[in-house]
Amino acid sequence: METITAVLEQLREVDAKFDVPVRIMYDIVMPMIAAGHSRDQIANALVYLKSKRQIELFPAVVSE
Repeated sequence: METITAVLEQLREVDAKFDVPVRIMYDIVMPMIAAGHSRDQIANALVYLKSKRQIELFPAVVSE
């Protein structure tokens, strides 16, 4: 639950909006790892929040 709360707080910190994509790796994951959360904890929190329809996750778009 602590990591879920931390993800939501990090989303607030980057001023995430529903219609504006967030760079998950740089805006969410890296700061949270620096704060002591593991990648597994963060991934589980993101999947949980997606299952509760609090966030949406889209596949990464890779430009060539």
